[in-house]
This record gives sequence, C-alpha cells and structure tokens, in this order.
Amino acid sequence: MVTNNKILLVGLFLSEKNKHKIYRTAADQLAELLSKNNYSLIKVSHHTGKIKRFADTLITIFLKKKEYQIAIVPLYGGIASLFWAQSAIMLLKLLNKKVILIIHGGSIPQRLAYQPNRYLRVIDKADVVVCPSNFIVQTLEKYQRKAVLIENVLNINEYTFQNKNKFLPHLFWMRTFEDVYHPIMAVHVLHQLKKKYPTAKMIMAGHDRGLLPAVKQLATELNVIDSIVFPGYITNEEKNKIAQEYDIHICTNKIDNAPVSMIEMMCLGLPIVSVNSGGIPFLVTDNFNALLVDVDDVASMVDKISLIIDNPEIGKKLVQNGIATSSQYDESVVIKKWNFLLRN
Repeated sequence: MVTNNKILLVGLFLSEKNKHKIYRTAADQLAELLSKNNYSLIKVSHHTGKIKRFADTLITIFLKKKEYQIAIVPLYGGIASLFWAQSAIMLLKLLNKKVILIIHGGSIPQRLAYQPNRYLRVIDKADVVVCPSNFIVQTLEKYQRKAVLIENVLNINEYTFQNKNKFLPHLFWMRTFEDVYHPIMAVHVLHQLKKKYPTAKMIMAGHDRGLLPAVKQLATELNVIDSIVFPGYITNEEKNKIAQEYDIHICTNKIDNAPVSMIEMMCLGLPIVSVNSGGIPFLVTDNFNALLVDVDDVASMVDKISLIIDNPEIGKKLVQNGIATSSQYDESVVIKKWNFLLRN
C-alpha cells in the first residue's frame, strides 16, 4: 500500500546531465536540507527546457498523487513563473493537497503594485506562504496577507573563511549575465577604480544569459578587458579558491530579494559593497555588514570600495558582522523553522 508521507517539491534540480548548464537553485538546496533531515521527497523537475519542465511538473503532480499530501511550490517574479505556479497549485488543490508557496522573486513588490489581483489570486490559493526575507513579508502585509519568514539555506561549513588584514582592489562579482543583475555597472566600476588603483582587477563569475558579449565589448572599449576574468559558473570549491585572491565583493543587482551569493561572501570573509535595491537592505545593513549605494551609482560604489582599501579596519568590521549575520542561514537554524512548519 502506498502512503502519502512524502513531500512534493517543485523547482529546477541538478542532475548529472544538467549540472554544467545551470546554477544551483534554492529548490535544490532546500531538497538537500530536507533529505538530510529524513524527509522523503518527490522532486520535479530536472529538465532545463521550460516546456518539458512544465509538462513534467503537472504529470508528476497527478501520477504521484497517492504518495504525498504536502507540496512546496516556488513563485518568482515573471509572468511565466506566475502561470507555472498557478497551474501547479490549481491541480494540487483539485487533488486536495496542502500547498506551501515560497515567494522568491525580488520583482514581486513592483508587480503587485501594478497587477495586485493577478498575483494575489495565486498567493491566496496556498495554505501557507513562505518568504526568504522580510522584504516580501512586509510587502504582503500591505495587502493584508500573512507570510512565514524562513531564510534561504546555506551549508556554511562548505566555505573557508579568509582572515584578511588588508584588502586589495581585487573585486569579486558573481551572478548570471543578464540585465537584472547589471554586470555593465560592474565594468564601469572597475574602469573608474583603475584610475586610482592601476592594479585593480575583477573576476565576473556566472552563466551567460545573453549579456556576456555586451559586457566583454564594453570592457574592451574601456580598456579593462585584460583585468577581468570570466570563469563561467563556479562551484563552492572554486569560490573558496577565488576568495584567497579577490578581496571585495560587489553586488550591482537592479532587482533582488535575498541573494544567497551575498551570504556566501560573508562566509568567505569578503566585505560587501552593494546597491540598495529590492530586498538587499533587508538582508544587510549599511555600515554594519555591508556598504550600500544607490542603483547605478558608479562613483559612490568606487568611493565605498576605496574606503575599505584605504581603511582596512572598516573592512574587518564589515567582515566580522557579516559572519555573525551568516549564521542565521546555516542548515541547523533553517531546518528548525521547516520542521515547525511541516509538523504543524
């Protein structure tokens, strides 16, 4: 007899076939956390193609219906993600399943402002709404909706802390090459920084989603292409090695919610200089565990980076406060929140 004691977890998951094509998702990290803590999971899907993954998701929801009672479904900001979540939740509710909706999209507040009913209809179908940062929790409160705060999980033991006594003009940028993460700004920052520190350099890590050629073209035009390394997607082991040589993390995202990459940099011991977009000010505090500037303010970012280089004690203070912040994202802390939610 099949019992419904499993949890259906919807998202994009790593496999041997796709691990070189995609970055590790929040769903994949959550799956690892739950599995480690003796939860039995049905994961869907490993397909990178959107149509195949969508079909696989709905088919699995239906065919495995006798094996689970709770489903965890993600919602990102785009219309495609909204349709995806809506379709999955509608089928799950037809099958009388409990649904936990995790809202990841940093653009959700903007989209709610313009199309509130379209998004709230999907949100209201969930039994519980989970958010990885107070940015979205507080946004939903404005619409009289409640959400549970459960941070994105990170195994901090996988990161090696670099105890640096000084910080060189060596920048570490890490996201995918698309407009929302604004890699163009990072190139301009390096260009301006080299005027003060000629030996400045930068590593820009991540998958290309169409903008890499433009980034390289701009770097060539600004004569900084030889000072930038483009390693593509990097593993945790590679991040540890890079953090030995690169000293300051810069974040240029136009939109974001709770970037795990920022917590990773705290674990590695790198001070952070970031834009203050979206949920980032809910994740870090200016002059405490990061230095914040406005979106697209290249001059201010260069000034903040220079402040750390010229005053290493400031960088050390940011690093120590960052380590304290990162502890709340550790597996041992986050699993307690999931245990409470799933068991109640």
